[in-house]
Formats: sequence, C-alpha cells, structure tokens
Amino acid sequence: MSRRTPLLAMGAAVVVAVAALAAWTWSAPASRPKLRVVGAYVPRPASPDVAAAYFTVVDEGGAGDELTGVGSDVAAETMMHRSTGRAMEMVGSVAVPARGRLVFRPGGYHVMLERPVRSLRPGDHVTLTLRFRRSAPITVRAPVEPIGYRPDGT
Repeated sequence: MSRRTPLLAMGAAVVVAVAALAAWTWSAPASRPKLRVVGAYVPRPASPDVAAAYFTVVDEGGAGDELTGVGSDVAAETMMHRSTGRAMEMVGSVAVPARGRLVFRPGGYHVMLERPVRSLRPGDHVTLTLRFRRSAPITVRAPVEPIGYRPDGT
C-alpha cells in the first residue's frame, strides 16, 4: 500500500461529505415550513366580555408545522377553540399541513379573546401573535370588522 492510498481515501471522504452537505442544504428549504398569515380579522363583539379572531395560515414549505398558541394585545386571555355543530372545545394545538392551509373561520377553528381590555369597534385593529412548534412567531394586525362580517361576503 502506497502513501497515496490514505490520502486518496481521505480526499474521497471529504468530497462525499461536501456533496452530502450541499445536497442537504439545497433540499432543506423544501422540507421546512414557510408560513404566512392572511385574512386576519376580528368581528365586533356582541358582548364586551369576549371576542373572536379568524385568519388563515398558509404553508408554502414542505414540512408543515403546528400552531401552538395565539396571543393578543387586547385580551387578558386567549384560547384556541374548534366548533363542531353546536359544541365548542378548546384545543392546545392545530396542525398546519405542508403546502396547505389552516383556516380559522366561524363555525370551525377560532381564537377566543377573553375579557378584552378595551372596546373593539370597526376600524380598530387587534395585534395577534401566532406561535408555532417549529417556526418563528408571526405577528399580524387584524382589523375589527362589523358584527356579522364574512370576508367572502356571504
């Protein structure tokens, strides 16, 4: 065995390691969530004690994520709920599908804003901070809309 054989083996190992790192780097963005929040709004509450927030989380990445909580600048307490028929249950987290959408809307998932610290009137804004298992938090300003508002006009 010549002196060149260990050097060739070490060189080959370096080439393989660099190639593996390059392949991982190039493929990594496709396997990570790439989240954005659209369509956030808060209908003017009928009661001064509780309001609801709605929005859509869009994942343009390839791995999905999990919404683990939502905070607000106007509520003493926020909770995520899911409505099914006439029942409403609190949920601790909700999956955001890879290359998909998680929709919070009336009659489905929603955020309850308990005991708002100020009146919420159309034209006001509520700051929502969405927290995720893998992704950085996303903060959005949700306009307060009239009672009964639906973004699709229905």
